[in-house]
Amino acid sequence: MVKRIKSRIQKEDTKGEILENLLSKDLTALDLAEILEINESAVRRHLNKLESKGLIDSYFEKADKGRPKKYFKLTDEGRELFPREIELLLEHIIKNIEEVLDEDASRNLEEKLVEDLIDLFPETEEEDSTKDKIEKVVEGFDELGFYCSYHEEDGTYRISYRNCAFGNLPKKEANWLCTIHRNVIKELLDERDITQEKSMLEDDNSCVQKIGG
Repeated sequence: MVKRIKSRIQKEDTKGEILENLLSKDLTALDLAEILEINESAVRRHLNKLESKGLIDSYFEKADKGRPKKYFKLTDEGRELFPREIELLLEHIIKNIEEVLDEDASRNLEEKLVEDLIDLFPETEEEDSTKDKIEKVVEGFDELGFYCSYHEEDGTYRISYRNCAFGNLPKKEANWLCTIHRNVIKELLDERDITQEKSMLEDDNSCVQKIGG
């Protein structure tokens, strides 16, 4: 079973309770004070701190009577504090793919995924050198959150990844995605000779792929 993601907020903490209540809808300080049963001025102090950290934002909305009301809402950064169990869902999706699809259908799916992923990368030109292509590959994987870099030694390139997008999945499912990952690189670099020298799935601190040579 995949290791479940732990929330980065403390629900018993007042700030955590405020963020949790803002998940469902935008609220005023008075709304939150009534929900949490605490003083409105205390709520406003917490809201000011959360807003200064970029976790919530505020806006004014015209009321039926009186002055406009100030509402608070979660920012994208605030929503990121809540667990989504993406790895758990992905694990079950892959398991079902393996159980339902035969070998040919599974291979076709892999090829389609590779084609779709290639479209996310900077386009390479025919006249691009190997180094130019590798730089574009690194740029693409870096934007996907792999924290990528490369270096050249004796005409051979090595691409390093400091963050693994598949690290919380069971090894079998993660290896399936790693195969797709390598096939994306093969297509982008038009290079069949790729050696996996290090892997975070094997408890290394990073993933390293040797290109060519």
